[in-house]
Amino acid sequence: MSRLKEIAKFACGVEALHAFIHAYLWSSDQTLTAFGITATPTWNIVAAIGNAIVSIALGIYAWGPYGRQTG
Repeated sequence: MSRLKEIAKFACGVEALHAFIHAYLWSSDQTLTAFGITATPTWNIVAAIGNAIVSIALGIYAWGPYGRQTG
């Protein structure tokens, strides 16, 4: 296994959790403030979608058919 693909698998899980947390904050209509930055429900859904896209892309890279040798 490639070390880069193993890192991508870990990052895929991190991004999936990040997307889930933002989706939860959006669905519960909560506002989160961290380091002086306020994430409103609108920004939470944008972040959830963006993190989900990144997680899917990393998953396709890490577990997908790309780079596999046949034969």
